[in-house]
Amino acid sequence: MKNYVDTFCDLSGEQISFSKSRVLCSNNISDNKARVLATKCGSPMTNNLSMYLGVPLIHNNRITKATYKDILENLKKKKKLASWKSDTLSFAGRSVLIKVVASTLPIYSMQSIKIPSELCASLNELVETFSGGALLIKGRSIW
Repeated sequence: MKNYVDTFCDLSGEQISFSKSRVLCSNNISDNKARVLATKCGSPMTNNLSMYLGVPLIHNNRITKATYKDILENLKKKKKLASWKSDTLSFAGRSVLIKVVASTLPIYSMQSIKIPSELCASLNELVETFSGGALLIKGRSIW
């Protein structure tokens, strides 16, 4: 495997920083083989690849609303929408702000996996709260 990676680096002119990399092996590989692979790569082993742009890189369990709670927390904690006073912005201003902030956060998540409908409902609720319901037509969001 290391030979393939080295060949790729030679041909592309890119380099992989193995000191910043981690080795994650399938449960089908013995611990001994996994350690040998990690040693040959010069990278430590891991059981968790953590998050990238607020999205878990590996889904070990069923995907639920809690899996993507960071998307909602990002909107709530940093108060991206709450820091703007909705009554000081025009309808067009609120509409643009919501489209830019609220709709761009989950885009990466939606590219890689279908997010739960409960998360979509929570995002819609947050947007409707900020807009004062102004972005609803016949009870449906138009953002």
